[in-house]
Amino acid sequence: MTQPVAAHEDVLGSLAQLASFVEGTDLEQTDELTKFFLGAATEAVRNYCGWHVFPVADRVVTLDGRGSAELILPTLRVENIVSVVENGTPLAPTAFEWSAAGMLRRLGGCWTTRYRGVVVILRDGFARADDLVATVYAVAARAASSPSGAVQDNAGPFTFAPGQLSAGVGGGLGLMAHERAVLDRYRRPDL
Repeated sequence: MTQPVAAHEDVLGSLAQLASFVEGTDLEQTDELTKFFLGAATEAVRNYCGWHVFPVADRVVTLDGRGSAELILPTLRVENIVSVVENGTPLAPTAFEWSAAGMLRRLGGCWTTRYRGVVVILRDGFARADDLVATVYAVAARAASSPSGAVQDNAGPFTFAPGQLSAGVGGGLGLMAHERAVLDRYRRPDL
């Protein structure tokens, strides 16, 4: 089961940009519920991807040791590994190597088998992810306009189903297939 991504202090995008994105609707950038949905959509997207994705940030990641030579970091884009601590002992930079894709290899041996035995301070994330931010806006706008995930509205003989994910399934904070296709480019393959 996928664990929720640790809360990141920033939402993806801004309320002003969200208001422009949904121009012509009755969403207001001062609306507390809309702020809530922007934050909730951000977390839904990050949880689906399995990491914070955007922006580039300095993070501390604690990993369970696997007793193998390689560990998978919860990221797809590492800029820098600042430090690695194993079982409370800082490792020299010559004791490990890392890939930009998020692999961490122990040189000359294997990682500990202890739970929470490896602590990595790293800098990771994408500097830009406009398609991801647009997806957050779409999810937030849909959720804010149909918080309960209502499947359709009727006006006389017309039926409109803006938040329908599939037959009879309402939107809310759910991700539509085309949104998942965008997010799959940022989703960790180990999920």
